[in-house]
Amino acid sequence: MRIAGYPKKPIRNPENQTDTPMKRRFLPVFALVLFAVSSTYAQTPNDAYLFAARSPATGPRMMGMAGVGIAGVADYGALRTNPAGLGYFSNSELGGSLHTFSATEDAQYFTGIRTSSAAEADVRATRFSNLAYIQKLPTSQGSFVLGLAFNQVNTFDRNLAFGGTNATSSISTSFLPYADEFTIEEDGDGYSPSFFNDIPQLAYEAGAIEFLFENVGTDNDLFYEAVTPGARIDQLGDVLEKGRTNELNLGGAWEASQGVMVGLAANFAFGSYNFESIYEEADTYNENAPSDYEVALSDGSLFGFNRLLYEEGFEADLSGFNLRGGVSTTTLANGLRVGVTLETPTFYEIRENFYRELTTWFDEGGSLDAETNNEYEYELRTPWRIGAGASWEIGSFLLSGDLEYVDWSQMEFDGDAADGDLFRDLNREVRNTMDPVWNMRIGGAYEFGDFTVRGGVAAYPDPFDRNVSRGGGEADRDRRFVSAGASYRFAQNFHLDAGWTRMKFDDQYTPYADVDEPPLVEESVTQHRFLLGVRIGF
Repeated sequence: MRIAGYPKKPIRNPENQTDTPMKRRFLPVFALVLFAVSSTYAQTPNDAYLFAARSPATGPRMMGMAGVGIAGVADYGALRTNPAGLGYFSNSELGGSLHTFSATEDAQYFTGIRTSSAAEADVRATRFSNLAYIQKLPTSQGSFVLGLAFNQVNTFDRNLAFGGTNATSSISTSFLPYADEFTIEEDGDGYSPSFFNDIPQLAYEAGAIEFLFENVGTDNDLFYEAVTPGARIDQLGDVLEKGRTNELNLGGAWEASQGVMVGLAANFAFGSYNFESIYEEADTYNENAPSDYEVALSDGSLFGFNRLLYEEGFEADLSGFNLRGGVSTTTLANGLRVGVTLETPTFYEIRENFYRELTTWFDEGGSLDAETNNEYEYELRTPWRIGAGASWEIGSFLLSGDLEYVDWSQMEFDGDAADGDLFRDLNREVRNTMDPVWNMRIGGAYEFGDFTVRGGVAAYPDPFDRNVSRGGGEADRDRRFVSAGASYRFAQNFHLDAGWTRMKFDDQYTPYADVDEPPLVEESVTQHRFLLGVRIGF
């Protein structure tokens, strides 16, 4: 489940708040705000999984086989799967590839009155993907190979568009403050509110909620939302995610004994992620009846809600480091190769710049607007990864399979000592909501003459243990991959390689959650990657 502003919206935890007549929050909504932490920081377990997840393969040859390679393969992609595979190179090599990417999202938008509308959005990009240099060193016996590579390991690009009519809820209701998020101050002209949370502060300054000072000391609500409850409004949204993570790999492999390769790689991770959300509500049907909210604004300057526009986004810069080692052997049986890998946690440093802008237009009197900007820095430690794989070669046919174990509940956030309670709560949330998973990859290749064809499948289960869909359903967030590829040898040491993979998964998104019946977007996401590269041996 992706909630608007996730992973960046500071969430206010309903279980930690005092319910009042002015703010009607409901406990079932807490299931939607599953990863909430009462804090001005915005990190969530979704952040960690987003940044730490990776695609199965890098490089066109390994992509064509869905990333299979733990058993050991003579390809620069071995630096990402099992560095011991470098030991099987018979010569030095220079290689690289370009990457074409496309993603399509089919969305169904459900509101509280159970109407739905469909929308589709897509995004495309072409980028430099891989560059590698492999050096086979002369030895009196055995094998000793060094490798240096740049690899793109994950792409964040997605675009979601949705829209529909809603007569049940409005985002302006979600802006109303809890009882402990404000205090009332008295001045010479009467009363005014002072807020302890950025969200109601922003909404108040932008006119999306209003304070009724004349209700101070009464049982009436002190705050009202811009959209009259029950009024029919149009809602539109567009969410754009961009960015990628890369690795700079430096490693080597040597033949520790006959038929046994040992490899080690140092990996420097870096990348960026950009999230942009634009959300709009409009009183298209003129159903916002006169209310106490309009009376409060009827001083001649502002009158009657017309439209609001809420924009938020952030940019994150990531840098990290890990070690990856492995062993591969061909000594167990003729044509059989097996391998194991162990990868240390990646220790990330993450820097984020976050913004939020809100504008409200009125039928009379123009508009009000407000904005906030924040900067965050924190550290993230990803889980250990343990893998095992086997490949079986029979003549011109090769069949390979990998299993990889990742315990996502072992991720940890850390930061300034002053925020120790925050990170303890957040890490407890990680342990309570994330599970270990087994990632699986199976691939095959067949060589005939100068051609080689490849194919494969992979399955990466969703690590979140949750059921957050309305109506009792649950989105299938398991990532499923199908791949194909081919190579052609133009000369003894010159190869052209192509690889393609398709990933499919389902997702859910809600533009706001702090209301009784928030709207829900059900997403079906399809991503295609195509790599075209060359290898030159010498």
